[in-house]
Amino acid sequence: MSENDLRPSHPSGRDPRPGFSGAPAPSALPGHAPAPFPGGPYDGGPGSAYGRRGAAYGDRSGDPYGGQAGGPYSGQAGNPYGGQGGGPYGSQGGGPYGGQTAHPLYASAVPAAPGPVRPRLLWIILAWMVALICGVIGVVLFAGGLVGSIGDAAPARTFESGGSLSVVIDPADEPVLYASASGPTDVNCFAVDASGGKAGLTPPKTSQKLTVGGRVWEAVFDIVVPAKGTYTVSCRAEEGKQAVFGVGRSVLADPGALAGGVASLVLIPLAGFLFAVTVTVIVLIRRRSARRLRAAASAPAYGGAWPPGPAPQA
Repeated sequence: MSENDLRPSHPSGRDPRPGFSGAPAPSALPGHAPAPFPGGPYDGGPGSAYGRRGAAYGDRSGDPYGGQAGGPYSGQAGNPYGGQGGGPYGSQGGGPYGGQTAHPLYASAVPAAPGPVRPRLLWIILAWMVALICGVIGVVLFAGGLVGSIGDAAPARTFESGGSLSVVIDPADEPVLYASASGPTDVNCFAVDASGGKAGLTPPKTSQKLTVGGRVWEAVFDIVVPAKGTYTVSCRAEEGKQAVFGVGRSVLADPGALAGGVASLVLIPLAGFLFAVTVTVIVLIRRRSARRLRAAASAPAYGGAWPPGPAPQA
């Protein structure tokens, strides 16, 4: 018997295993009970603990460590560590650690690339352009109305110093006698009707200067007549002074036109300014709300907000 043989040696020096020559029967050895059935642990008979038939570690069906179906280390179905379907660590579909599809919560947590915030800032630029256009329109209308009023008030017919002019005068037009001279001068004027009755000439209530066609006209008298009619007006300037005279109307004779010009200058630009301010406030408020909604929608399902920087691409 070799030194690596772990089987107990018999005092007689002979191999006690049944089946070998000279070995006594197990029942004849001291301390051994008689075998309950034929076949020892190594003879392969029925009931042998290590045999091939009915042994606890044999290859028969039901052996917990054999190669049969259901063994813990075999590769068949039902093995918890094998590659079969349903094992917790296998590559089967649906296993928690296998190659199954991602959970929908994690798949939907990656936000799409954000687009531009609406409404665009272009609306604010356009609104202020409209305000600027309204201001220009107001100035143009006021200037046009003022020029028209001045043109209507300036004398349509003129005469030189020492001459006279017959003209229809209506008190409703607030008639004014204008003079255009090269410098300061004293003038002497009078107006009479067809019957020789004189019209009243009084100093002007307001100082009025008109520039029409490169000529500057200055009001020298207000003409006061009892009724509309044809009057002859005569004027003479200071000796050695050149002057031109004419009958026109007061600039304040048509207050509606003047008020319209002032309203155009003030109200139209003001309306454009208020429009631009309103659009600016609305756009800024809606953009702030849009950014808040986007931040809430792009936050991950679990945890805090996404870190600074561009959003991850799906």
